[in-house]
Amino acid sequence: MEKPYFTHGMLYAFLKINVITDRFAGRNYRRATQYLLCFLSVSSNNRKKRDNEGEAMRANANRPFDPFIFWVSASVTILFILGSILFPETMNTAINAVFNWTTGGWAWLYLITTFLLVAGCVVLMGEKYGTLKLGLSGDRPEFSNFSWFAMLFGSAIAAGIVFWGPAEPAYHYMTPPPYFGGEAKTAVAGANAMTYSFFHWGLSAWAIYALLTIPLAHACYTKGLPFKFSSAFYYVIGERIHGTWGKILDIFAVFATLGGLATTTGLVALQLSSGLKFQYGVELGAGGTYIIIGILTAIFTFAVYTGIEKGVKIIGDINMVVFVGIWFFVLVFGPTIFLINLTTSAIGQYLLNFIPMSLYTAPGIEGNWLGSWTVFYWAWWMSWAPFVAVFIARISKGRSIRETVAATLILPTLGDFLWYGVIGGAGIRFDVTETLSQHGVESAIFAIAQHLPLTGILSVFLIFLITTFFLTSANSAAVSLAMFVSGHENPSRNLRAFWGVALGAVAAVLAGTGGLKAIQTASIATAFPMMFLLLMVLYGTFRGLNQTLADIRGDFPERPVKDAKER
Repeated sequence: MEKPYFTHGMLYAFLKINVITDRFAGRNYRRATQYLLCFLSVSSNNRKKRDNEGEAMRANANRPFDPFIFWVSASVTILFILGSILFPETMNTAINAVFNWTTGGWAWLYLITTFLLVAGCVVLMGEKYGTLKLGLSGDRPEFSNFSWFAMLFGSAIAAGIVFWGPAEPAYHYMTPPPYFGGEAKTAVAGANAMTYSFFHWGLSAWAIYALLTIPLAHACYTKGLPFKFSSAFYYVIGERIHGTWGKILDIFAVFATLGGLATTTGLVALQLSSGLKFQYGVELGAGGTYIIIGILTAIFTFAVYTGIEKGVKIIGDINMVVFVGIWFFVLVFGPTIFLINLTTSAIGQYLLNFIPMSLYTAPGIEGNWLGSWTVFYWAWWMSWAPFVAVFIARISKGRSIRETVAATLILPTLGDFLWYGVIGGAGIRFDVTETLSQHGVESAIFAIAQHLPLTGILSVFLIFLITTFFLTSANSAAVSLAMFVSGHENPSRNLRAFWGVALGAVAAVLAGTGGLKAIQTASIATAFPMMFLLLMVLYGTFRGLNQTLADIRGDFPERPVKDAKER
């Protein structure tokens, strides 16, 4: 038995003497005294343990990064990059195997998981949970509603909507999705193509972000946890997030973010290369993708290293203005009435077919259409979820759950519908499908620009929009990766720079190894474990919120009450 702390020392010594000498009456007194001695000893040992843990936490807080999380994630990342460079054919074979296995045998689970997340978000906005606050009773929002939503939408959407917004509807117009079938390039095919595009960028996609944001923000603001991916699992595994399990979760968040951003980086490089060739006749050759990725990586790595995030934020605000401006330009100078009618019709079809499309697995259909489209999208959003949820949680202090879910689920969905309906609708009306067949889906936005006035100026703004959308997201991702491995809200600049370079390197080797398919596989592979983790988070979210409600009602008076509900 270890010697107890001094605060218990005198009482401990007095009781010990009584046991030995039996000075006071009887066996019962001696037995009770022995029990009290045992309690005091255990209590003092527990205090020692807590003090030791506190010292360890203070020591970790002074470290620039968590050694276990950093070295494991960095080593695996470097090995992957070296393996892809030294053995490209082997890596390409492995990529194809991973793609076929995950999309062929597990597509149904991607669909069911995402559908359950949408259902969970609907329940969270209800009367029971919607008024709970992400914070304590005195916490108030730190940003205006407009700034809050602008940051939320900009961080999550990135350049993907500029890439796929004009390309996907035109592709489905040319090759109808198996759910609808029918003849290509007809009025019905156009409405069906827009409906499926809405489905891929609608409620299902944004529910992935929203459902992960709520438990993370609630735990961080009411339990004082750090803004790390592992904090979202507090209501699942409790205090074990501070141990090995938490480290494993944060390591996974690193790989998921790398896979998701590598996908986006690769798509942006392909689109910029195509735009330079299609619009200006500039061919960068076989190494063009590497050159563009290298330039983009250098820019956002410099930004995160020098700490000029404010400058990047200003650029992010500007690109939102350009985003809306391009949308208005195409709406006004394009086939306005057609675009409005198509968007309205597609929204109606989307609402009518949402549940069947959510669970459609394309049974008996040859090929892997589902894997190339729906499963890829769900996986892409899942791989982005760790760092996007952390960011949204950090800017949502003082908001109610209903407010946060609505801003993350409903408003961005409407924004996507408007962009797709106008930009994608223009691609259908102008029939850019031949350009897609000859130059790839990455050329769609520039093909649309050819049918509009001021093509040269519009193309410049499009290139600016693609680049700046990506840079703002990549900047946030590099900082988030550094946060995951350090546990600090302001990680060191060397750590941020390392992950900036790592993001670009992973994207480069994927683009060089297998092109678009390899880029897509990066998200699908890293998101596969994310499905199971999201199901755990779904369970933990309602478990934690139910406990919060019980505490507020006073059902468990022995526990300290966390007043998380607005009064």
